[in-house]
Amino acid sequence: MKWIIKTEVVCVATLLTAEQQAYGRSLLTKFDQLEGFVPGEGSRNPVLVMVSEAPGRTEARVGHPFQGPAGIELDRWLTQLDLTRAQVYLTGAVRSRPYRVGKSGQKRDRRPSRVEVEASAPLLDAELAELKGRLLVPLGNTGLQRLLGSKFKISAVHGQLLKLPVRCWNAGQGRFETTATTYPIFPLYHPSYSKRFKKFLPVVNRDLEVLADYLQESRLN
Repeated sequence: MKWIIKTEVVCVATLLTAEQQAYGRSLLTKFDQLEGFVPGEGSRNPVLVMVSEAPGRTEARVGHPFQGPAGIELDRWLTQLDLTRAQVYLTGAVRSRPYRVGKSGQKRDRRPSRVEVEASAPLLDAELAELKGRLLVPLGNTGLQRLLGSKFKISAVHGQLLKLPVRCWNAGQGRFETTATTYPIFPLYHPSYSKRFKKFLPVVNRDLEVLADYLQESRLN
């Protein structure tokens, strides 16, 4: 099945420079099982910043985040939050599709490896440096742990407002450090998860209600 691509996504901007995008594409030559390149995109003055895991097959093909089934679910979320894609910034831990080849010879999505996340870290760091103090909404464990580390689990902190520094990559030391800036962080399950596992829909909808209330309060203050 072919999914209709949202026309509005071509009108929004990326915070990545041409040099940073070239670096992101160069990672395709360093890792065997990555394909495509999807820079972050959205508002330069976003209401919130969504940090996901990595592009899937459709995203890697068209070069825009959250297309296909996950994109349809995300658009439902944004409607519930009274937002559009033009009001948020969509980014991720890794910008190319991680895949493995199954027994049938077909490519299948997989979670990005630790070294892939580390190699991609400068891209997210550059975006967050332009978005200091913005509300961050990590989607799923990979987005959450890229920001806060492996001790944080989406099952434990989803739907809660956290106020913490986030991790940034120190290339000289070869490790993550924490930022001086503290961000409000509101973790959610990934749209593809709630799309696949219907039993989580009530949980996701409750989390969205809490986030919508927080956004409304922020607008009034």
